[in-house]
Amino acid sequence: MIKAVFFDLDGTLCDSDTAWNIAQSETFQRLRKHYPHVSGKAITNAWTTVHQKLFQQLDAGKLSMAEVRDARFQCLFEELGLPADKVMEALSDFFCSRYLTSLRLYEDVTVLEKLHTYHVGIITNGAHDEHTDSQLSKVRHLGLSERIQSLTISGEIGVRKPKVEIFKLVCERADVLPEEAVYVGDSVQNDIVGANRAGMTSVFINRKSEELIPQIADEQPDYAISSLHDVSSCLKNRR
Repeated sequence: MIKAVFFDLDGTLCDSDTAWNIAQSETFQRLRKHYPHVSGKAITNAWTTVHQKLFQQLDAGKLSMAEVRDARFQCLFEELGLPADKVMEALSDFFCSRYLTSLRLYEDVTVLEKLHTYHVGIITNGAHDEHTDSQLSKVRHLGLSERIQSLTISGEIGVRKPKVEIFKLVCERADVLPEEAVYVGDSVQNDIVGANRAGMTSVFINRKSEELIPQIADEQPDYAISSLHDVSSCLKNRR
């Protein structure tokens, strides 16, 4: 019997891609006002390079998500040959604030109200501090704190999805067995693989209508849905 339903945050409950693009576009515009000699293409290329390098270090366990966040604008300015000054700090603060205020929940998140008989929680990768750009701040800003029973952030425990440890810890905290839990996420690599390996029921939310072609067994979700409203049907099948 299923006793708990856990959700990913970004791309599953909230539209973080749109928020990121808004913050990125407006921040780049501000940067060019201060440094008009720097082209938009140069900024975009440097931004991409910086994030590739930082996330490689994140994946290797050399940096935390909070450290990646705190380093990205300093690295961006270094990549562009610009001074690390108050302009850099102001742009970093603006980006983080604009990203947060641009976040919106998907309309189908109303399904959470229908899951009152289950333990409902969130498992997400990211920073756990009080910074404007942290998963903790995002959950609070979106009003999700009052709609869930548990929140587990990788920055809190030092383990990122798809590692099995974070999924098993979440089940222990909720006092349920992995086979008594469902996990819903939009990333095959982080969400579906991790949930499958932990022994949970995996549900892939396919918001982008992507063709799902599993390369290995762990990439095959138990269910694939296009709306969170369909989670209820998945739960009925698991009774």
